Amino acid sequence: MLHLLYGPAASGKTDLLMGRIRTAVAARTPGQVLLVPEQYSHEAERALCTACGDSLSLYAEVLSFTGLARRVAAETGAGEAPLLDQGGRLLCMALALSQVAPRLRLFGAAARRPQMQQTLLGAVDELKTACVTPDALEATAARCPGYLGDKLRDLALVLAAYDAVTAQGHADPTDRLTRLAERIPASALGHTGHFYLDGFTDYTRQELAVVRALLTAGADVTVCLTLDQLSGGSEIFGAARRTARVLLDMADDCGIDAFIHAEEAYKFYCCLPRPRGRHAAARARAAAVFLHLRAL
Repeated sequence: MLHLLYGPAASGKTDLLMGRIRTAVAARTPGQVLLVPEQYSHEAERALCTACGDSLSLYAEVLSFTGLARRVAAETGAGEAPLLDQGGRLLCMALALSQVAPRLRLFGAAARRPQMQQTLLGAVDELKTACVTPDALEATAARCPGYLGDKLRDLALVLAAYDAVTAQGHADPTDRLTRLAERIPASALGHTGHFYLDGFTDYTRQELAVVRALLTAGADVTVCLTLDQLSGGSEIFGAARRTARVLLDMADDCGIDAFIHAEEAYKFYCCLPRPRGRHAAARARAAAVFLHLRAL
């Protein structure tokens, strides 16, 4: 089940999440996971320890997406190949380019230019983060004539060659979340846990794939977004608004129930199921009227 909690800054959204986790810890319910950005994890751990007390570690924990990847890998027994550092990744890119250089139309000289290898490695990072595969690049290149098609075809060759090189006993750090999404169905935490996502404005395609895997596996997911309104509202919250729409559409695609929670600046709180079905528009208008009347 997906719960989408939104509201403006300092409206009490994080306090609400902490309160729910505190209630679960008091009830001795295991599997409570607060997912936050890496740079916020230490602060979140301190806040959660203050809220939940000494028994926190028995029933709840604070993780980032990479921390969750390590946690699930340890639980499922999936042995991690040694992760490449930046120098190792550059060497793998150089080797990959040397293998496909004769077939490259635009990037053939990259095998002899370290600066271009660095640039292509950055492009590979972006493609992996966006979950773009070599096959998808090839299919798109076939529809794009001229220079753009050649560039996409070269990128497909480079990405495929780089993956083949790194697969020989090593692991690329940018693939960790992709592997996480694949391992969640085999994880007990993915089936029984309750995940609270806080501190994010938007999500990469890899992170969205992890959220989809959690929802599909049957986990409860609560996502907290700083947002004034789901439709309309200030352009400042445009990224968060798009994220909310993506998450709600994802829940529909997965056949998962989605609930929308609004937390106003003066601690007004309500919970309405997301309208679905052929009468969704009418129910959405009724929900909007209800929210307006409750706010008066």
